[in-house]
Amino acid sequence: MDSTSSANEAKTTVLTAEEAFKRDEKLRIRRMFSEKKLKITKYSHQHNQDPEWFKHKKHVLICSWAGRPIFSRYGDESKLAAYMGVISAIISNFQRSKDNVRSLVAGRHTFVFLVHGPIYLVAISRTGESETQLAVQLEHVHLQIISILTGSIHNTLRNRPQYDIRGLMGETAEILLSELLSDSNHTPAYHMKCVKAFRLPRENRERIASILKSNRTKNLLFAVLLAGKEVVSVVKLRDKVLPPSDILLLINFITNSQSLRSGEAWIPICLPEVSSKGYVWAYVCFLVGDISLTLITAHDRDFFQLQEVKRRIVQKLEKEGDLSFVQNTFRLHQEKPWTVVNVRTEIYELVHFLYKFDKAKQFICPAPTHPYKGRNGLKLLMREYKKVIDRISIVHSDKTHTVYFHASDASAVLAWVRPGEFEIYCTFTPLVPKEVAITACNRILRWIKREEASLFMLHANMW
Repeated sequence: MDSTSSANEAKTTVLTAEEAFKRDEKLRIRRMFSEKKLKITKYSHQHNQDPEWFKHKKHVLICSWAGRPIFSRYGDESKLAAYMGVISAIISNFQRSKDNVRSLVAGRHTFVFLVHGPIYLVAISRTGESETQLAVQLEHVHLQIISILTGSIHNTLRNRPQYDIRGLMGETAEILLSELLSDSNHTPAYHMKCVKAFRLPRENRERIASILKSNRTKNLLFAVLLAGKEVVSVVKLRDKVLPPSDILLLINFITNSQSLRSGEAWIPICLPEVSSKGYVWAYVCFLVGDISLTLITAHDRDFFQLQEVKRRIVQKLEKEGDLSFVQNTFRLHQEKPWTVVNVRTEIYELVHFLYKFDKAKQFICPAPTHPYKGRNGLKLLMREYKKVIDRISIVHSDKTHTVYFHASDASAVLAWVRPGEFEIYCTFTPLVPKEVAITACNRILRWIKREEASLFMLHANMW
């Protein structure tokens, strides 16, 4: 009897809350990256002789000036080699005439070309996105390639036109480029050249920044704490700048590289806006769940020093309770994100808004509600904002503020741009009077002013 009961006890394993959380996290991460890979492999058999390939609304193709395929968003780029050869020939013909082709329109399709030395990027779209919007996406795709291979890849391709750089990029690069293109449909970050700060009480953010600042090594350039794809805190060397575009590339790299999830990672990465000439070294560690710490140094022998810096940072974050607070807040935001209802404008025609804090290069936007709920709804909403941003860029001056009101059958958007201070874009139901829209906009601005310490990283933290 005793032996039977002890055997049953051995079979029954009771997990602690922490162990259950770690198990669930591993399963979630494995499932998430399986889905990312599936998005790529699902269409890998397609090519330009396959009718299914032409059903996609937006293609992005990258090749070298010799016509060697580098990347295709859909399909097998090797099977698209002839197609890319034609694209390369079109661009080369214009260049021989001492001209550059920027875009072409054929029926419902818009072709946008971007030439960076020996690398040719082309977007073929029937989504209704403008030339500017597509060019911005291509620009960031090129920067992501440089972040993996550095700017020296241009010289390599000039000297060896037939060189196949796909072997250098690897499978991870394909995921990074595909996810960047997908994210660009659902966030204004790339188009507005800004990052999203993690919403956090001021005292917590300042204490976290103080902990990061108090722990460093001689060669440390930047320290970045992320909650998912949102920035909790950034600390930098006094004479260095970490532009939003480099932070976005770093976020894309960290959140879409499965190998970084397994423990402490030591990786070379190029930050193109800081310097495209070579690599810096990044120590990346996921502290708990989706909360990650990245420490960037100029020297490739600093791993153990940064490992010790991370240990001290984690120790202090845990002692102050900030690590668990950030994790719990992040989980709460995922389960119950804030919406326009939380702003309490009492104007029920207001559906959504997007605000950019121009000086800090940061933005906020609430979770979308009906009729823009879900990923497809968010994609439509972001495209509406981008259209308005494009139109405003034509009519506004850098010296004066601009108010722009756009109404359609689906929605109305009020935009207010004050250069050097802010940009705000508010979406309403289609029949909202302009006066009501302006009132809502003013109420949102007052709310943002009250809450700005928790919404944004207001101060630059430097060593």
